Amino acid sequence: MRIKRLFLIFGIITLIGCKKVEEKKPVNVEHEIAELKSLSDKEDYLEYILETDQNIRDGRSSEVFLKYGENSSEYHNFNYIMDSIDQLNLKRIDIYLKTFGYPSVDSVSRNASIAPWIVIHHSTDVEQRKKYFNYLYNAYKDKNISSDYFEGYLGRTYQFQFGNYPSGEGAYNMDDKINGLIKKLELE
Repeated sequence: MRIKRLFLIFGIITLIGCKKVEEKKPVNVEHEIAELKSLSDKEDYLEYILETDQNIRDGRSSEVFLKYGENSSEYHNFNYIMDSIDQLNLKRIDIYLKTFGYPSVDSVSRNASIAPWIVIHHSTDVEQRKKYFNYLYNAYKDKNISSDYFEGYLGRTYQFQFGNYPSGEGAYNMDDKINGLIKKLELE
């Protein structure tokens, strides 16, 4: 719990200082990862990442858009902050996965186990998304993420690459859809 509180305090300080993002010192993610000594530390870290990912997506984007408009500095600032958080979390997940691998659903909370998938899922860069295919594919095969989540990752990757979300034709079979998307995305 101590490490979770430290990350939460860091997050609050980060959000308070958002008006001067360019003046902040960079986060030393390697040091953060090196500090994760126990399974509990790893779980708290992943839960913190999920919390920061979801807190920025709590409906404020729509509020800012409706209140100030799409071309407003407020809306652009909000998107800049969200993108900055997403990029930092992606770096955290990248180093976490390289260091520890994908978390087992049997050893951490549900929130901790889906944190890597959600952070990767929010990336809009096709090559970045594809970079994590093996981690997510193995997590899916090991039942650490659901077939719905894995199909969502593949479907959204397809959408970013080809401009439309893939639609299934005929009878719907999740395994067939996943295998078809893997083949269409050339991830084999």
